[in-house]
Amino acid sequence: MKNTLCAALAAGLLTASGLHAAETSAAKSRLLILSGANNHNWKTITPALKKLYESSDLFIVEVTDNVPALTGEDFKKYDAIVCNYTSYPKIEGHRWPAETEKAFLDYIAAGHGFVLFHAASTAWGDWPEFGDLIGLTWQKDKATGKNISGHGAQHPFAVTITDKQHPITADMPDFQHVKDELYHRQFLHATAHVLATTLSSKEMRGSGEQEPMVVVTEHGKGRIFHCALGHDEKAMAGLGFQTLMLRGTEWAATGKVTVPIPPNWPRLGSPQAETLMRTEAPHPAQSSGH
Repeated sequence: MKNTLCAALAAGLLTASGLHAAETSAAKSRLLILSGANNHNWKTITPALKKLYESSDLFIVEVTDNVPALTGEDFKKYDAIVCNYTSYPKIEGHRWPAETEKAFLDYIAAGHGFVLFHAASTAWGDWPEFGDLIGLTWQKDKATGKNISGHGAQHPFAVTITDKQHPITADMPDFQHVKDELYHRQFLHATAHVLATTLSSKEMRGSGEQEPMVVVTEHGKGRIFHCALGHDEKAMAGLGFQTLMLRGTEWAATGKVTVPIPPNWPRLGSPQAETLMRTEAPHPAQSSGH
């Protein structure tokens, strides 16, 4: 076991480049990252995600920047597919052909995994089965076209683990997350099981409600992990986010979790958490965009 849980406070950001699984002798899972289009900076986010996965010694990672051209044959050699792709704000009219959509759903139902985070919840806004698959989706008013979902000012916030029994979040303490976009008023589908929430503070122009941040769903024998955190590579540097993504992706790909909870966890009230809270004084500014 590589017990190099390298974490450093640099510019107020806690990084976790040394997260490794408790067991590294098993064959690595093969991942395909969907990229190439996003209203967030996929050109920096996708490489950061690929590096996180590869440094864990758990995954072999490939990337495609041509998501619309994928077919069912392209899915078959991977244990899980990871989505950092969306056509937002034009979230309608970009669906795959019917045969590719069916192949994708069949691929997951056969026992494979699907992982998505942050803006990827809008990847195919007019595909109903996709919404049920991922469990948490961006809402628009159909009459006006305006966003119902949104976010306030970026700021550090606490994440509350609501299910400490699920393999992904088993024994995971609540933690302080770094500065990020906190999505609010997303639609929670009946298919979703919530693992973590956070308070969307009205002081930061949020909803004033506890909002789901991490959900899982199942489709046939397949597993789906959905994390709403991760606006950019700085937000992705948080130890909580990185641990969730590694554990969630391992679970989606294999059904098991071997990645440990790091000993330097930014649990609420800890010195690490207090440092993160002081990294930057946020400026409340309403934003309903994405």
